[in-house]
Amino acid sequence: MSSNEIKELIITALNEGFQIHPDLVKVLEDQPELIPKVIEAIKKKKECEPNNFTITLKDIESFGLNLEIDKTNLLISDERSLADGVQVSTYEELNIMLNDRFKRMKDLWLQRPTKTSLFGLNFIKTKGKEEMWSFALIVQKISNENYEILADDGKGVFRLKISNKRIYDEMIPGSCVAMKINPADFSVTDFEDIEFPEVKRKKIKGKIALISDLMIGSNKVEAFFNSLKATKPDGVFLLGNAVDSLAYIKNGVSPMEGYRKVSELLSELPKRIIKVIIPGHADSTGKALPQKPVSYKVAKDLYSAQNVRLLSNPSYITINGSNFLLYNAYYAFKSSGMPEQYIVKKLLKIRHLAPALGSVPIVPSVSDRLVIEDVPEYFFLGGGKEKVDLIYRGVWSIGVPRFKECGCYAFINLDKENTEWIQVH
Repeated sequence: MSSNEIKELIITALNEGFQIHPDLVKVLEDQPELIPKVIEAIKKKKECEPNNFTITLKDIESFGLNLEIDKTNLLISDERSLADGVQVSTYEELNIMLNDRFKRMKDLWLQRPTKTSLFGLNFIKTKGKEEMWSFALIVQKISNENYEILADDGKGVFRLKISNKRIYDEMIPGSCVAMKINPADFSVTDFEDIEFPEVKRKKIKGKIALISDLMIGSNKVEAFFNSLKATKPDGVFLLGNAVDSLAYIKNGVSPMEGYRKVSELLSELPKRIIKVIIPGHADSTGKALPQKPVSYKVAKDLYSAQNVRLLSNPSYITINGSNFLLYNAYYAFKSSGMPEQYIVKKLLKIRHLAPALGSVPIVPSVSDRLVIEDVPEYFFLGGGKEKVDLIYRGVWSIGVPRFKECGCYAFINLDKENTEWIQVH
């Protein structure tokens, strides 16, 4: 609401002998179209309660005027970046991260309620007399014709045959699995991903708009923001690549202009809406995972904007007591060659966001920060080409295709647990 509108409302109230409560003024700042109803309330209060001189939100309700206050249902209580930690740079130090991955993955496996005895690969190879289970990191697929892999059980790297194509295709290099091995020919006859127990997802109220790859700078996005004014979400999550930094650089303009544009567009939405932004490969954060939040240096307008959170990719956020995992999975989708619905489910099953070494750029660190130790209730992904909407073991996963290509976004009703795909161009 403009300062002139505020002034006119205050003058109207004072002329009638009343003042406007500050909480009501805050509501009207987001919804100036409600001013006539407040003026009507002033007149009614003068008739009914002439000795009470303050107009409040309660007055509007008591006079049956149905103010329809536009307030959020979502409250962020915690956020956790996955881009923190000690980074390393050399090939030797990369092994530190892989050793950490193996150890933590094995710990997760051992936490499973059903216990399975595990044996070292060398023990099975030299002394095994029947099929036995071992836990290992899949280092590499070395033969697509003979279905052979290299696996590291923490004590050495071994070459194993895979008994059939299905098992071979489902194994992802860089992931950690339990393998059932026949010592007679040292072949894998079965395997199990780490998995997790059924998640009991809490019911929460609220509506969230999920959008990926707005690519401001090389794409028209006004239709999306106009749509938000009609759908009135409680939260807007930009799941990577809000700005096409390279497009600005090619035109001799700083990407700062792109983030300034994002800030302007978000500022046109009601202040009550929570706005969450994670980076992607086109943002000014570097391409390797995990990506730090877009820096204050290039996005200072966003850092000073009301109700805007700039987080890492990936990152956790807690809303109304429920755990959300946000991830721009561009590289995971691009390198897999598999349907994106399968990939989303597979990432949860293997408990890792970017297991494949080489095809996904990763910033090595002493601790592997892409392990999914805390299984979320909600898993929201951007960066893909396909619409994904699935529930796996209680985890509700939504994969949003790139806006520049699909022209759509996902509108999530958390209370009713449904997803509407809204086309805007």
